[in-house]
Amino acid sequence: MLTDSAGVSDALAQMHEQTLKNGLKLIVEENHASRVVAAQVWVRVGSADELPDEAGLAHVHEHMLFKGTERRRVGEIASDIEAAGGEINAWTSFDETVYHVTIASREVDTALDILADAVQHSTFDADELARELEVVLEELRRGNDTPSRVASEMLFETAFEAHPYRRPVIGYLETVKAFTREKILAFYRKWYRPDNMCLVVVGDVETDKIIARAEALFESRETAEPIVRPSRPVDQAPTVIRVAKKVQDIQETHLGFSWLGTHLAHEDTPAIDVLSVLLGTGQSSRLYRRVKREAELVNDCYAFSYTPQDPGLLAVGAQIHGDQAKVEAAFRALLKETLRLTYEEPEMAEVEKARTIIVSDSVYQKETVQGIARKHGYFHLVAGRSDFEAEYYAKVRSVTPADVRAVATKYLKPNGLSVATLLPEGSAGAMEPKAVSAMVKEVVAELDLEHSPKRVEVGNLGVAKLRLENGATLLVQQDRSVPLVSVRAVAKGGLLAETAENNGVSHLVSELLVRGTESYTTEQIVDETDAMAGNISGIAGRNSLGLRGDFLKDSFERGLELFSSCLLEPTFLPEEIEKEISTQLEDIASRHDNLAAVAFDQLLSGLFAQHPYRMPTLGTIESVKGIRREHVVAAYRAQLRPDRLTIAIVGDVDIPRTVSLVESHLGRAAPHADAKALVWPKPEGLLAGRTERARRREKEQAHLVLGFRGVSLGDDRRFVLDVLSSVLGGQSGRLFLELRDRQSLAYSVSAMNSEGLDPGYFALYIGTSPDKVETAEKGMLAEVDKILTTEVAPAEVERAKRYLIGAYEIGLQRASARSSTMALNEAYGIGYDEHARYAERLEAVDARRIREVAREILDLDRVVRSLVSPLVGP
Repeated sequence: MLTDSAGVSDALAQMHEQTLKNGLKLIVEENHASRVVAAQVWVRVGSADELPDEAGLAHVHEHMLFKGTERRRVGEIASDIEAAGGEINAWTSFDETVYHVTIASREVDTALDILADAVQHSTFDADELARELEVVLEELRRGNDTPSRVASEMLFETAFEAHPYRRPVIGYLETVKAFTREKILAFYRKWYRPDNMCLVVVGDVETDKIIARAEALFESRETAEPIVRPSRPVDQAPTVIRVAKKVQDIQETHLGFSWLGTHLAHEDTPAIDVLSVLLGTGQSSRLYRRVKREAELVNDCYAFSYTPQDPGLLAVGAQIHGDQAKVEAAFRALLKETLRLTYEEPEMAEVEKARTIIVSDSVYQKETVQGIARKHGYFHLVAGRSDFEAEYYAKVRSVTPADVRAVATKYLKPNGLSVATLLPEGSAGAMEPKAVSAMVKEVVAELDLEHSPKRVEVGNLGVAKLRLENGATLLVQQDRSVPLVSVRAVAKGGLLAETAENNGVSHLVSELLVRGTESYTTEQIVDETDAMAGNISGIAGRNSLGLRGDFLKDSFERGLELFSSCLLEPTFLPEEIEKEISTQLEDIASRHDNLAAVAFDQLLSGLFAQHPYRMPTLGTIESVKGIRREHVVAAYRAQLRPDRLTIAIVGDVDIPRTVSLVESHLGRAAPHADAKALVWPKPEGLLAGRTERARRREKEQAHLVLGFRGVSLGDDRRFVLDVLSSVLGGQSGRLFLELRDRQSLAYSVSAMNSEGLDPGYFALYIGTSPDKVETAEKGMLAEVDKILTTEVAPAEVERAKRYLIGAYEIGLQRASARSSTMALNEAYGIGYDEHARYAERLEAVDARRIREVAREILDLDRVVRSLVSPLVGP
């Protein structure tokens, strides 16, 4: 949540600003939260103010100003500050040099005296200067041996042709070696004067006393002429790609590329800052997720916007360990993800996250007086006014996805690119200028193709079907009758992919998909889906594993982004696994209280000796207790490989737009390198004979199931068995009419056909009084015998078919039902439009065919009898 803007406003309301008679700018903010003071002198001179032969002079002053003054010997400045319990240091940048002290408030006079003395009365002792210049030279040499620094300097030198930002702040060996005391003193006298400084004091102080001390400590120069600043040439955006490369004895490649950007006060800067953060700040950023974590092409990657006093850079960088091919693949991937923002708006959630990061950084800096002081000095010197801070953060808060795309389109021109690469000797052939230009053109062509108006072929049932880049199958059906969208992503697996040892792992994976991802915590997923009035949850069954999502039309694009994160980057945190295992064990225990479920579990264990269908989808107490994180990860990576997925989207959508969104979110995800191939079970042969399964439970009702080995989804007999189940079951079925209505043996009696990717089962069920089990069973078998010996009356067949077709069509009214049915049918290999042929397949069933199939399936010599009753023997 973004910080209330009142926080910034309140801080500024306590700030005092004035310009003293000598031209010194003074900023004071009283902050009595702790007895600490930060005093900083910001000198308006940096390396960009140097002439070419002065390169590094501003930085030398940073080293020398604490090395003795007219009143203090070498070492006394640091000694005095440390003796007072304070800290003193300095830094140099392109536009300013800053000297700062943080100290207990009782010692503020000491801090101000030392700072004023150092910036106005440094002596630049010749011997001390000679020694310090050697220190600077050593710093330069160390920098030349530091790959990240060399790469950074290469990038700035390549991006800026004329502006002094192209020169390193520290200067060059040759310029530093040529410095004389006279030259250094001339620079000091020119720039180090009160009218070119800003004194910032923040902390436990009284403003009036600070004003008085500043007036006393900072002198005026009666004859001081206005400072003549060297002109800073303005760079124009390149019209051709600039490429620089170096080869060193290093282990990994340092790659950087950039575009000319904006200065701090420019109207586009807030949007550019948001762009750079969502692109490359943190582990949930686009570059980190897609190029490092998913594609595994880089060791690290980042993006930043450098917005100094003059137009700066928008840059992307990475470290890559690998050969020429990997370096160039990484460049292409980084560039493509960056330029993608010129083609499509980012998700609102990405923008909100980036805005929060930027604003929260400001808040965290306000925890310390030195952080507050640095803010005041920075905005005053670089933006030209200290109150620009409130304006800047207000603009950051208002940045929209459209704003991000607009600045991306404006600044990220492919031909305006500057590329700098520092390569190991083993990859010296990489990133040649011609190759870089060719890769840029290829990336642009790929993005043009991806984002060109889609000519999506719409096939049967108005469904667009296409294969994504990573091998996943996408189905999209437009239905504008209700402003809802249903999304399903499924793959063949589930119980079918389990063993006795990991039984229940698919169900566990399905629950954990929404229990935290690389980008969202569990709480964020819940809050986001609730805010959208949507739903995202895992699905696991006997033949499949996947994820479901249902959203209002207006929330679909945001929902798809969240859905994709759950599907592609679940974290499977140990604490979440522990919680879900505990819940799953409770569910298993609760299932034992459902006696009908116990009877069916018993039935399946009798129908299948080795096949996974014999096991419960929840698993057993023993198997679930044995599941570890590595088993969860292995099951997820093997079953939900992107190239195995079928994704179905049904609802109020624009088909071309939806295809583009799915390609962006899901189409580029690759299988994990550790994903193992699945081994599918073999269907079992005929049962050897009649099988009995019984369990004693001291309850008032008995539960009896008579089961037979059934057929698979690819077997046309399944439609016949559906009709048979309707003839026997249902409120007008034979079992209901005979056993319930006429004999009053049961409240619940039914027949069912359950097919699978491998042969499933056909079963008859009754819940009855324990003392009526024998009568009920005889009645059930009598109805089976009638089916086997006598053809069903045509009217009865017609009634069963009409009921099935009507119920099927009623069930497919909802977009969620159609998305599930199409996704599963396609994943199972029978075609997404199989449901449209269901009525036709049923119409072909007649009484003769029913008796034929019944004789094949309802083999009473191979029936499995499952009974749960209090009358079962111990």
